[in-house]
Amino acid sequence: MKILARVENTFITVAIIASTSVLFINIILRYFFDANTTWADEFVRYSMIWIAFIGMAVCFRHDIHFGVDLFIDSVSKQMKKYTKLYINLACILFTGLLVYFGFKLVIFSYQTGQITPSLQIKTFWVYLAIPIGALLSIIHLVVNTKKLFNDKNIEPEVEEMK
Repeated sequence: MKILARVENTFITVAIIASTSVLFINIILRYFFDANTTWADEFVRYSMIWIAFIGMAVCFRHDIHFGVDLFIDSVSKQMKKYTKLYINLACILFTGLLVYFGFKLVIFSYQTGQITPSLQIKTFWVYLAIPIGALLSIIHLVVNTKKLFNDKNIEPEVEEMK
């Protein structure tokens, strides 16, 4: 799992640096030299798509999705483990659907031979972010769910005496 985490973090870091650099250079070219690269906006857009889907997996790895945390924090300590378990199972189901339909989209795009307008790359490379990010998310969700099953401690809710 450490290797997978390192690969995810490195990918996101490189993608953010590349996107930021391309965007910065394009802004300099546009405003100071009255030149514009047609592919820069497309590159940044597709990089952000990949960053978002791989970032989704990283968030599941660290168990830090905001909406889920907000819900978990609203239940009692006794129910937290069961709530997390339910949420993990629901997320596994949803990301499983993302993998399935994402691969269908990738296959369709591959079969039709669609290419992007400026970069002239096949669009299935862009769409591949969906099933890969969802598959990575499932891996992290399964690991987190296994940790929940192995955790025998359910902390009882204790009210403080004043």
